[in-house]
Amino acid sequence: MNALAIDSSSSAIAFAAVNGEGRSSSVLSLDIGMHQSEKLLEGIQSVLSHCGLQAAELDFTALCAGPGTFTGLRLAFSALKALNLAYGIPTYAIPTLEAIAYPYRQWRGAVIPVLDAKKQSFYAAVYRRGEMQAGPFDASITDILKHTDPEEFILAAGPDAAFFAEQARSLCPERHIGTFVPCTDGADGPVTGCTASSCTTVICLLEAAAQRFRAKEKPLEEYEGPFYIRKSEAELSLADKTGQDA
Repeated sequence: MNALAIDSSSSAIAFAAVNGEGRSSSVLSLDIGMHQSEKLLEGIQSVLSHCGLQAAELDFTALCAGPGTFTGLRLAFSALKALNLAYGIPTYAIPTLEAIAYPYRQWRGAVIPVLDAKKQSFYAAVYRRGEMQAGPFDASITDILKHTDPEEFILAAGPDAAFFAEQARSLCPERHIGTFVPCTDGADGPVTGCTASSCTTVICLLEAAAQRFRAKEKPLEEYEGPFYIRKSEAELSLADKTGQDA
């Protein structure tokens, strides 16, 4: 199985590739904010090269479907759809929050994958035993916590988990909220410039997409795009000016 995954849902864009023939893998994470487009093709080439792969040899690709940053999500969709058009490589779009929660499927309490959505809000959901029980949300911490049991131990996960947990403990000191930083031992190739959270998410993207590929599930359609919870700033600005939704 030869595969490539890209997670561009947050400020850190992450790439992962695996060469099933040589059983090698490579992970790269770059926390470069608004400069993701400058390193997108270079990042893809880097992980493929480390695995001894050419793009045409890929069996499938994977990406985070959203929610996440508007521009970042579009970048990954554009790049992988280009590979689909050029070589007929299927792409599997995995919901971002599902990919973040994926490593904690055996956790007995609630898992809340989170991304800071700014404006005192988070993109989040509540998972238990690998199944989404509530969400996805674009909501405040207090509104998100309403979907958990007051006595339940909550595990916050994702690139903004520490910030979420700190704010949640301040607002609700009686709640049991922790975080866990996953290791990156899943890659036997170079792990370069990597944050544990972004690397783990992109590795989980590969695993989740591989399950869909083996099960011969339907890949991303040509017309399908990112999943957004919130309207873009341009849409909000237009609605404010015209009084109509974009």
